[in-house]
Amino acid sequence: MSRARLWFLLATLAASLSLGSARAQRAHTPPAGSAERKAILDTIRATCERDLKQKVIFQVGLLNVAGDWAAARVTPVRPDGGSIDYRKTRYKEIDDEGAFDGEGEALLRRHGGSWQLLKWRFGASDTELSLWLDELGAPASLSRAN
Repeated sequence: MSRARLWFLLATLAASLSLGSARAQRAHTPPAGSAERKAILDTIRATCERDLKQKVIFQVGLLNVAGDWAAARVTPVRPDGGSIDYRKTRYKEIDDEGAFDGEGEALLRRHGGSWQLLKWRFGASDTELSLWLDELGAPASLSRAN
């Protein structure tokens, strides 16, 4: 076997093992009040507030971190804890039709110490989180409740 072929096979094996280990990483949920949780939710919040054109806080249904990956399912509420008035948003019509779910889901990755939102979906009654994890090679443990 040529040296170049051997290096290619070793590099392919190393890449496969690293992808496999990334997919198998154990996830944890950052505790309320932690800097990690705040950084992740603030990243999601910026996009959500632009979308809804109002300030929000989140009720967190799922928040998992595995290495440099994070996944979340959140429901925005007003800072006083009240429900969002979707009549003031682009979701008015689908909310009126009863085809709207006020939950959002996000997939993030940490680059250079800060979180970046890779995927955001809001208002749909189904989930795409597992599809995103497969598509981007993120750890499967992110979609599991801890």
